[in-house]
Amino acid sequence: MIPTITYVFFAMFVTVSLAEIIVAFNELEKIRKIIKPFCLLFLGLAAVTLVPNHPFIYIGAFLGMIGDVFLIWKKRPIFMFGVIAFLLGHLFYISEILFIMLKNGQMPWYFYIVVGFAMLLFIIAAYPLSKKITKHRYMALLGNLYLSILILVTVVSIIASANGFINYMILGVIGGVSFLASDLVLTSATFVKDFKRRDYYIMLFYLLGQAFIIAGISLTYVL
Repeated sequence: MIPTITYVFFAMFVTVSLAEIIVAFNELEKIRKIIKPFCLLFLGLAAVTLVPNHPFIYIGAFLGMIGDVFLIWKKRPIFMFGVIAFLLGHLFYISEILFIMLKNGQMPWYFYIVVGFAMLLFIIAAYPLSKKITKHRYMALLGNLYLSILILVTVVSIIASANGFINYMILGVIGGVSFLASDLVLTSATFVKDFKRRDYYIMLFYLLGQAFIIAGISLTYVL
């Protein structure tokens, strides 16, 4: 059963998110920056009240809020701290999804080796392109690591769906794809060429991604 307070916090998340998207569409930057961190704050509080015994879910949300704060300034050193916050948040999401899958038995040992090798291969293979785009060695490596973690969120959500949790973990798949779309737009606007209403598209996909990932994991435990 979902507590009433969870509905209240989620309604606040939806309301603030709609306000954020509207002001982003109209490019009201000062207002958008003020509203932005409150979106994940209310979503995190909704997760706290829904699944208080699963802190990885709402810690991931609150790390997203911290990342939002860092990305407000869009300066490269601060931008990197924002990427790190999001990366850690996704690691918490992945850990929680793995815990869900462990309900059906232990993951085979080679799963972790394959995942680690695939991530390393992606980081190395994408490095030349990332270095060319960012023009910064460490930013390229960190960005590739972050993208590999983000892709992994989608992959483990697909695996969880295929292992009997399809009712709600499919939301994690949608969320992972939405989050990836948001970050690709952000990367393009930040390092390639800026464009009109960039933050509208970034925030639209980002907020959908966060909401779907957190809802998919949380509802798997509750319903």
